[in-house]
Amino acid sequence: MGKNSDLPTIAIIGAGLAGLTCATALRGLAHVELFEKSVFVGGRISRYQFGEYRFNHGDQYFTVSNPLFLNIVEAWKSSGLVRACDGWMVELERGRINNLENTTQRYTGYPSMQALADNLAHHCQVHLSTVIAEMESLPGGGWRLFDNRGGYRGRYDIAVLATAAPQTAGLAEVSDEIRRLARQVDMTVCWSAMLVFDSSLGLPFDSAFVLDSPLSWISRFQSAHEDIDDTSERWLLYCSPEWSLEYAASFRGRVMHALIDAFFEAVDLPPVKPSASSVHCWKHALPINPIDRESLLDPAVGLGACGDWCAAPRIEGAVLSGFSMADRIMSYINDQYGD
Repeated sequence: MGKNSDLPTIAIIGAGLAGLTCATALRGLAHVELFEKSVFVGGRISRYQFGEYRFNHGDQYFTVSNPLFLNIVEAWKSSGLVRACDGWMVELERGRINNLENTTQRYTGYPSMQALADNLAHHCQVHLSTVIAEMESLPGGGWRLFDNRGGYRGRYDIAVLATAAPQTAGLAEVSDEIRRLARQVDMTVCWSAMLVFDSSLGLPFDSAFVLDSPLSWISRFQSAHEDIDDTSERWLLYCSPEWSLEYAASFRGRVMHALIDAFFEAVDLPPVKPSASSVHCWKHALPINPIDRESLLDPAVGLGACGDWCAAPRIEGAVLSGFSMADRIMSYINDQYGD
């Protein structure tokens, strides 16, 4: 047990909000390492870069319903990481703008959503651009991890899968319950597009839910973190799950042209060619049918699983699942290694 200490070792696969929250909650109680396949931490609130342009291309805001999460958000606000959304959010149908009855408070990360993940990761040991492809359960307990290039990534007492449900099911071969429950979860597909224009389009709103369109949501991207030319303007587009599924296997160029056309049809403006653009397909965007458990732990093999597919979609569900996973692991450590 332990890496240069008497603390148990824990490997967390996935450095989204669930994995980062779990790792942060276990500081001082275990030696924790996270393995993230992307070049950035954060999962669906991570940044995306093409050329000189950087976007936060995942969730743009979040809401609060749980008292524990409200306390967390208040702490984020006090530290300057979170602000209330103050942009004009509307409903849009082929150029017709309808005001929303906004009774729900929405929050966003500051200077961008990525700041929430970066703040958590600052206190964690994270291995980026690392795809864990194989996990070997050892007869005497513990795990050996291997990446997709066959490289050995170390031995750990406990492993946690903080990945999307399909990826969790693929890695949880030795745990019948975790594999079975993860396989039950259906995930939506979502195409997103990022557009840069040399000058403002003159649209009066900041974000919109789009009706009767391949698009479901559009948002003017703003970040106080970056030095952006005042004359340029950036927009994020998200497609509906139905359209995204239908075109899931389409070429990126075809999708890009379709989404640009859909954007200008939705805002009822003559098309303008963007100066830069990119598209991204979220293959596991949102869980349709969460399993109604905050996290999972199989004590027989020392394997856990967490993420927003467990109890509730979106940011709140991911954070609460990470805390729940940490609580389960603390109890497991006390049972296994306590005096």
